[in-house]
Amino acid sequence: MDYSSQRISNLRQEITDLQNMNVVYLQRGAHSTVEKTASEGRASRLQQIKQELTQMRGRSHEPSVWWEKFRQSGRPM
Repeated sequence: MDYSSQRISNLRQEITDLQNMNVVYLQRGAHSTVEKTASEGRASRLQQIKQELTQMRGRSHEPSVWWEKFRQSGRPM
């Protein structure tokens, strides 16, 4: 597995982890200051991941770039 594929795999796992933490957060009624700050941190990290993926996409000039492979496999991003 090349660096880009491995990085994308790691980012996908991180996105899943962040989403799962957000589900737990949303299921709770009241939130402490620490929980609210953590939620804001997760939102910020998701934005950073989005920017990194956009930059990665912009660097590739090959027709078989990584996002096309994922799109064709039917896996959600």
